[in-house]
Amino acid sequence: MITRKYLATRTSYAIVTAIIALIINFLLPRLVPGNPVYTILLTKYHYLPPNQIKLLESQFGLQNPSLWYQFQRYIIELFHGNLGISYYYYPSTVVNVIATHLPWTLYLLGTSTAISSLIGVIVGKYIGWHSGTRKETFVSALFMGLTSIPFFWIAVIFQLVFALYLTNLLPISGAFSVTLVPSFTAAFILSVIKHSILPIFTLVLVSFPGFSLTMRNTMVNQNREDYLTLAKAKGIPERLIVKNYAARNAVLPVATHIVLAFGYVVAGAFFVEVVFSYPGIGDALYVAVTSLDYPLVDGIFLMITLTVIIANFISDILYAYLDPRVELR
Repeated sequence: MITRKYLATRTSYAIVTAIIALIINFLLPRLVPGNPVYTILLTKYHYLPPNQIKLLESQFGLQNPSLWYQFQRYIIELFHGNLGISYYYYPSTVVNVIATHLPWTLYLLGTSTAISSLIGVIVGKYIGWHSGTRKETFVSALFMGLTSIPFFWIAVIFQLVFALYLTNLLPISGAFSVTLVPSFTAAFILSVIKHSILPIFTLVLVSFPGFSLTMRNTMVNQNREDYLTLAKAKGIPERLIVKNYAARNAVLPVATHIVLAFGYVVAGAFFVEVVFSYPGIGDALYVAVTSLDYPLVDGIFLMITLTVIIANFISDILYAYLDPRVELR
């Protein structure tokens, strides 16, 4: 059960967190030394035309070096639904750049999260029910090690293996073949799937052990409950006890863990996209940071921050909805 007081408290926390994150997101990119106009001109044209420096500074709103002035302008534009114009992808807006790259990231995240949670629940249910055995101890230790491995390290290993030893088996960069034009054709869809195998497998390999360990821990706790002892005493088959009794109650914390782990998976997906040159939000963020594209960095960080805040809020509500015994005041 969820009370109105709890909803109001959680909502106020979310709003305050969003405001603080908004200020930090604005300040951090601008504390990096350098001039974005110089960086972009040198990157694209390899020289600094004097007549374009002042023009771009005026168009980018950088003619006034005051951070307070830039922050005021940023907030005003934000409340009008305008995230600004991307410096690097000029004259494209930040919204257009994000809209172009976001579907690729959603595809990676959605697919990898679904596979990771499914495998995690199945494997965690098995090792949790057989806790204390040698196999369970070995698997749990292995999973703890996998969860501590950085996403990008696994991605680099896969790139080296498939570039040096298993050449031409799977592509190691890009989202589709350069010889194809994006369209809803069988050849393009197969190319997209083939290019996404390594990034998705990288995310799954590091993500699913966390879900398995959560499921394992809750299964161990459920195995000590009296209602399972009674079910065993009645002679109910072990398969039905695990499926219909223990697993159903143990899966509740995993559901909230999936939502809470979303931010961690998002961060990992960004690094994986950079390593595999996958045209998602992570690749766009890397370009924005290296080129001092302040509006694009602000827009991407704002999207990530709001997504994590909303995910945490939903996880609190979801747990009370899934388990009516939980009372949130």
